[in-house]
Amino acid sequence: MKREFLPYYLSRAVLSMVFSMLLLGVTWKALLAATGLFGLFLLYLHSGWFSVDMSHPLVPLRRDPRGLEIQRKALIAAVVIGLLVYLVSPQLAGVSRLPLSGHVALSIGVISYFVIQFVLFSRT
Repeated sequence: MKREFLPYYLSRAVLSMVFSMLLLGVTWKALLAATGLFGLFLLYLHSGWFSVDMSHPLVPLRRDPRGLEIQRKALIAAVVIGLLVYLVSPQLAGVSRLPLSGHVALSIGVISYFVIQFVLFSRT
């Protein structure tokens, strides 16, 4: 871990923890999910998929035109997936007897954004 990336590391650790606690509450599972999410943020930083601009220490990753196209595709797909989960969740809640809410749909949309982006970047 490089010292110049410390603001990025800290901000992503906090973001990972807050997102995991929003999704899973204050449990050991949230800590496990936060660790996995933080690992993905580290992968993004050190993968070489993005250029790194240290003049913005909290958001040092910059995209080229290919990265912007991948981001656009992933965002469109994540919005569609999140919306579908939100619209289908009342029916799923009745069938599975699990309380599904908008938070779950939002979380699935966010996770699908990162997964789709990862898959599209990994293709090259």
